[in-house]
Amino acid sequence: MRNSNDPIAVSDVRIGIPVVDVEAATRAYRILLGAPAADRLWAAANGSVVLLPADADPSVDFVVPDETRARVQLERRGLSATDHAPLGVTEKIQRDGDSPVLDHIVLTHADSDAAIALYAGRFGLDLRRVRPLGDGLAQLFFRTSTVVVEVVAGPAMADRDRFGGLAWLTEDIDADQERIVEAGLDTSEVREGRKPGTRVCTIRERALGTPTLLIEQSPCENDPS
Repeated sequence: MRNSNDPIAVSDVRIGIPVVDVEAATRAYRILLGAPAADRLWAAANGSVVLLPADADPSVDFVVPDETRARVQLERRGLSATDHAPLGVTEKIQRDGDSPVLDHIVLTHADSDAAIALYAGRFGLDLRRVRPLGDGLAQLFFRTSTVVVEVVAGPAMADRDRFGGLAWLTEDIDADQERIVEAGLDTSEVREGRKPGTRVCTIRERALGTPTLLIEQSPCENDPS
């Protein structure tokens, strides 16, 4: 069990997403997630999303109990604040237990071993599964206490942005897909997901600023999350 006094006991995540058109992005996120908790910010039950200016870099901040102590501990582990953009830590987050739930976030890395050293060794995330994809690529599934972090790692990811998208959990994907389409957003049809027992739908809306997925899942014994 993780030490409750660990300054890097990662829980939720805060995602910063650059958008070209703030008005269009705000409308799209209102349809997808409901009313914002504050200007350009949506609170999830296990994280938050904030809209950034188009010229900003995306950001992924892991929520820790003590940001100052966490930064000191990360530096002791050989990780400075600027080494692995867009990754960071924060202890402040807007949270609402009745809000939408993040199923997982997607990140990329150029090397599987280095990714494991970074996320498991330095940030202390729990590595749950490694799934080879071929051609030197692998899916690495980590977990904080509240969120699954999927890292697609391998040489083909060397020129990719480290942040690769979001997946939102839904209890009724058919109803949500219909609601979103009727509200004017472009989505795919509902289909079977790669993970057994899941059904997914892609939100094909550029205004969201990042690849976005809805996922409905049933309990699975060997669930990496």
